[in-house]
Amino acid sequence: MARITLRSFRDEDLPALVALYQRAYAEHPEYGEATPEASQRYLEWLQRHHTFFQLAEDDAGRVIGFVVAHANWRDRDGQRVGEIHELVVDPEYWGHGLGGRLLEAALAHLKAHGHRRARLWVGEHNDRARTFYIRHGFRPVRSGYWVRMEKRL
Repeated sequence: MARITLRSFRDEDLPALVALYQRAYAEHPEYGEATPEASQRYLEWLQRHHTFFQLAEDDAGRVIGFVVAHANWRDRDGQRVGEIHELVVDPEYWGHGLGGRLLEAALAHLKAHGHRRARLWVGEHNDRARTFYIRHGFRPVRSGYWVRMEKRL
């Protein structure tokens, strides 16, 4: 496997992220943005509203994954929560540990900001992602079209 580097998001990464997002959500388009334009708007929103946006790139400089988290997100009750907004890995790298590496970086960020729990949402029919999060210690706390999962840090 190629050497993989994690680094912070830069504005010039956006086109590569849009393409990656579209590839990764091809298996479950019902949970992603339908068009590249919608994906770009969503990723721009994430970039503006995050406290942590890390990319993974291979030794050729190709973006192969990213994770976005927010250490000061507010839930419906106005409580400050540590939220994982997005974790995307290039399908070519599924099953190679990259998702776990990105997730651990985001969880470390949330913990460093005083959180004792991390939260995220995952599509109810996205079995691959749900299994991944369960393997990494997350548990479902609310079900529906979007399943709310939490993990103690």
